[in-house]
Amino acid sequence: MESQIAVILRVLRAKCDELAKLKGSEIELQQTLALVAELTSKELAARAAATPNTTPDAPASAPKDDKKPRTEFGPTKQPMLPVVEEVFELDEADKACTSCGGALVPMKGQFEESEMIDVVEVSYRVVKVKQQKYVCRCGACVETAPGPERVMCGGRYSLAFAIKVAIDKYLDHIPLARQERILHRHGLDVTTQTLWKQLLALAHRLKPAMIALRERALASPVIGVDQTSWKRLDDKKKKPWQIWCITAPGIVVHEIKSDKGAKTFEALLENYRGTIVCDAAKTHEAGARGLGHIVLAGCWAHVYRKYEEAAKDHPEANLAMKWIGELYEIDASANGDASALAELRRSKSTAVLAELKSWLWAQALLRTTSIGNAVGYTLDNWQRLTRFVDDSRIPLDNNATERGIRGPVIGRRNHFGSKSELGTTVASVFYSLIETAKLVGVNPAAYLLAAARAHDRGEVLLPGDFARA
Repeated sequence: MESQIAVILRVLRAKCDELAKLKGSEIELQQTLALVAELTSKELAARAAATPNTTPDAPASAPKDDKKPRTEFGPTKQPMLPVVEEVFELDEADKACTSCGGALVPMKGQFEESEMIDVVEVSYRVVKVKQQKYVCRCGACVETAPGPERVMCGGRYSLAFAIKVAIDKYLDHIPLARQERILHRHGLDVTTQTLWKQLLALAHRLKPAMIALRERALASPVIGVDQTSWKRLDDKKKKPWQIWCITAPGIVVHEIKSDKGAKTFEALLENYRGTIVCDAAKTHEAGARGLGHIVLAGCWAHVYRKYEEAAKDHPEANLAMKWIGELYEIDASANGDASALAELRRSKSTAVLAELKSWLWAQALLRTTSIGNAVGYTLDNWQRLTRFVDDSRIPLDNNATERGIRGPVIGRRNHFGSKSELGTTVASVFYSLIETAKLVGVNPAAYLLAAARAHDRGEVLLPGDFARA
């Protein structure tokens, strides 16, 4: 037994020596550990006394919308589907009474009724287009009736066909090679190169709308920015492209660039004047500093996730999570009223932040621990994280941008990336317009059709304008 204790003591002594080298001396190490234990114990006790229903071991969570109770039962209503009526009758052989053999006649107005959801299979057809020609008696004037809408002048494929290809790829994430196989099953022989040409032609018509959408986003006083990688299929040895996402109320804009560096940040946002909500990436800080007319605001969702991860090993992290949750509760209590939100933030949110900051400064923690990293991250970005107090337009987090970039991320898993810079441009156009259409609640296919027609009239139609119209 004593030998086992001796082994344990040797292991503990080695650990203390290792930590002492990191902290400078064994005495300093012991003092620091004692201070951490004392402060943590006092804080937990004080917090428990103030909120007796809260236990440190129970992880807090950011406020979530309560699930609404179900009010309707039975089949789900389908107001968007067309309704057709079909009458089913007996075959002639069955129109005889099984008892007397007499003829069965219909009972006037008597049916056994029910509903059934059916599918009308997608079909493709070759349309023989005949545009009538007209001529005057004098022979000086010859007119031809306008033909159907095509994606490109003189092309073989309709505008509706090109829109379906775009929706299948950039909304439903079906790669062109898979679309080719699906179309073959429907009797249409077409190559991926042909499908790509339809996308390219349609993107050319829609690009002005995407440019106008970006300009409208950059006119907003507060925007969100985020980015993620986008594979390049032309040369896998090269670094991947980066898909940048810019969001504003009712707007999602995607741009695929060569990297995520400060210079790219500056090029994308050189004309912007306002506040950008983003994570604490060094490239964002360097890019904003290079421009000089941008203010960065922090994301509390990033902070919360760090404490959530730390709480597995450090229960005191639940205190920080609780305070962050209170910030969200305060915002929610404003019920969308901007003036009420501004007042609540100046009063209640400020008080919560003061408690949180006092607790943060009391933590003497190593940055190498998960809780120490979370505390250090919060203090390092405190100025950005608290900018929302003085501007009610600034959201607590950048979740809107993370949601906006979700579509391309799912697409990346299915069709992997782009083969060329031209491919990245086409992807940027469709992802921007489709994701914005989803955000404002309009049918993306219907919007793309309306936007293409508007382009032919020399107009630019944005998803938000289409929704209002």
